[in-house]
Amino acid sequence: MIASETTSIDVLDGETAKAIGILCERSGTSDVVDASVVLSARVHEAVVVTGDAADLRRIDPTLAVAEP
Repeated sequence: MIASETTSIDVLDGETAKAIGILCERSGTSDVVDASVVLSARVHEAVVVTGDAADLRRIDPTLAVAEP
């Protein structure tokens, strides 16, 4: 939940937007939302809980993913 004390929200600044664009280009995706989730998970060394594991793993096959 966004209201949770353990939730952090990353800022989408110019540097992050460029990193997302590079990740999209390298992975061959145009899904900037999925790429931003992957980038954030990498930065925070986090496990992503998602029902969209296949799309995220296309971007990063090594991503730690847990399906609900």
